[in-house]
Amino acid sequence: MKNFSFLILLLTFFLGLPSYPNPTNERNNFMKMRKRFEKIDKNSDGLLSKDEMLEAHRDRIEKLFLKFDKNGDKKLSKKELRAVKQEMKKRIDKVRSEKE
Repeated sequence: MKNFSFLILLLTFFLGLPSYPNPTNERNNFMKMRKRFEKIDKNSDGLLSKDEMLEAHRDRIEKLFLKFDKNGDKKLSKKELRAVKQEMKKRIDKVRSEKE
């Protein structure tokens, strides 16, 4: 349960990270955020329901497992979770360097 909570926290951060505005490229960020919203909004009503958000997270989790579950046991070991953490650190560092 602890690992699952950690994974959900990472995913939430991962979803929110690219949406922070970048003054040099604000229009591009707005378009990315809009596309992301439209992709999650399956019924195109302009609102995100709890089910739509859960499905978006479910898709993200599936992608993470495909990428980091190296032995295919449908579980993430401590070693595999460290790989997720390292990947997140790389993404954060990349975003920070783009801001400078």
